[in-house]
Amino acid sequence: MAEKKKLENVFKTVGLPPYTYVKPAYYGEVRADISQPGKHLLIEGPSGIGKTCVAFKVFEELGWAKDDRFSYVSCRDGDAAGRIDAFFEAAGKGEIPTPSVIVIDDFHLLPTGRRAEIGSTLKRMSDRAFEHAAPPKAILIGIPTTGVSLLSNAYDLGPRLGTYVLSRASDVEIDRLISEGETALNVLFEDRNVLLAESAGNFWLAQYVCNKVCATQEAFETQEDTKILTFDLLGIRQRLMTELTQRYMSTARTFAKGKRWRPGGNKPYLEILLALCKIPESVVTFDKVLNVVPERRRPGIKAVRSRITEVIYDSAKESDLRKQVAFDPDAGFSIEDPLFRYFLTNLDPKRLFQELGIEDATVEKGRLYSYDIGFSFAGETRRIVEAINSEMKAEDVVTFYDYDQQAFLLALDLEKTLGRVYAESCRYYLVFLDNNYRDKVWTKYEKDVMTSRGRKEHIIPVLLDESGAAGAVGIPATVGRIDLRDVWSEVLRTGDLTRDAVNALRNRCVLPILEKLDAPDGAV
Repeated sequence: MAEKKKLENVFKTVGLPPYTYVKPAYYGEVRADISQPGKHLLIEGPSGIGKTCVAFKVFEELGWAKDDRFSYVSCRDGDAAGRIDAFFEAAGKGEIPTPSVIVIDDFHLLPTGRRAEIGSTLKRMSDRAFEHAAPPKAILIGIPTTGVSLLSNAYDLGPRLGTYVLSRASDVEIDRLISEGETALNVLFEDRNVLLAESAGNFWLAQYVCNKVCATQEAFETQEDTKILTFDLLGIRQRLMTELTQRYMSTARTFAKGKRWRPGGNKPYLEILLALCKIPESVVTFDKVLNVVPERRRPGIKAVRSRITEVIYDSAKESDLRKQVAFDPDAGFSIEDPLFRYFLTNLDPKRLFQELGIEDATVEKGRLYSYDIGFSFAGETRRIVEAINSEMKAEDVVTFYDYDQQAFLLALDLEKTLGRVYAESCRYYLVFLDNNYRDKVWTKYEKDVMTSRGRKEHIIPVLLDESGAAGAVGIPATVGRIDLRDVWSEVLRTGDLTRDAVNALRNRCVLPILEKLDAPDGAV
């Protein structure tokens, strides 16, 4: 009898599968490019679709041994930068590194500038083909940042660079993988269509799910007689999610909390994560995230766009989520880990809320307002408002400040738009009362809207001078207020907003507002 094949080698989740590898349609082109001296390769696509495997399958067929004909570097390795630099430094001097071929995996993790530097050296390396039979060659593998090429100047390389952009596998390719596994183990899956759907066009995930099904049926090696594998996919998914929750819930929780977690207020990072759960792709543009969330939530998500990378990697908090998700502010998200993608797809939001210590009702209540804070002020006081706005945005408070919203306000009917904003869009309004406030057309309009729609306890007066202390019509003098008269007086006297003044604004205005946003409604 032929030697029995082991499950871990048939449906293989680590390394190159010896029995179930399915060659993609472009395989022959990749092999020809790898074999051709002076030809570099760029292989892009989401995790788990066989980018690295296609290169290693070619090496296997060519008989190329690692560290003899090629070297392999993952940009996740601690010594990756040094090894990459050494290779290109030698190639730049006209030397032939040993080995002369370098595979750089996870190329997208290199800084954009370093990727550009490498791209600029590839053309000269290719020209070494006129001088050497086997000039240095680079094979670059990675996840494109939501469709943007890993090499911004790849167009300049022309025929010297073979570029392959991989997408999800077809059902025909996944079906072939499953069939080859069935033949190797002498088993038959009862419902292949269910496995195809669960694999979601991902080779790696297909290997993983099939491995789990076989393990639950104790098909650990080639069966003597053909074994029909029946399975409860929901049960397997539940077991997988139990396992994955232990592995990934902390990542989801860290991302959802963002830079500053406010149980009762805006939760833009949570909204982003929930949107990623709804979008099955591994590569997601920022615009696609915005399209998934309700319109009311979009301002908060746009407000934190520039700080998402700080949540994914925060050295001060020793928080690093880059193995699971990458983000480019100009483009969007790449889900690095296919198992994390599976976890997000099947994550129950209620379970996430439980982990965050919040109730469904609390989440829905936090969605009532597009902005945490809106500002109403006369133009003469803009300097102090701008400083407070800057301090609040640094704390991930979602603010409505006119200069931040200029693009949004273009071509809109300002009376209708600002009427909606100052009536219902902000949880609280900071009203900066000075001797100019009651005389301005727009401040009068904003104040009238804020005080005429039946809302209560949403206006926070900020006193800037004695006229402001006298109050404004419609805002009761008994409402709790913030007194900044001395700070504003000093700014007017010196014409300068000093660091001491900013500290005073932070202590007297920003920090109390943060506490109010964090406090449960009605807390005293």
